[in-house]
Amino acid sequence: MSQCSLAIHIEPNAKRNEVLNVANGTLRLKIAVQSDDEKNDYGNEELISFLGQILGIANDRISILQGKNHRIKLLGIDGMDLGQVMEKLKPHMKA
Repeated sequence: MSQCSLAIHIEPNAKRNEVLNVANGTLRLKIAVQSDDEKNDYGNEELISFLGQILGIANDRISILQGKNHRIKLLGIDGMDLGQVMEKLKPHMKA
């Protein structure tokens, strides 16, 4: 099964989950979770759940390859290519 990589920039502490845009090859998202300074995970579980819903795939097909403890992450998405991922994300992006 193929896997694509997707660079993500998280903005935690949002009122709701939102796909903002793509800037410099990085997808910007707002995630409605309080960033926990102790865990310092920037809403990893909420991020995976949100993207799983949009992409219509099981959460276990999305993995964090890099940046588990940072706002900038590299995700691996099993069974989809980047074009398919972007096509699913496009209707959710802010203008």
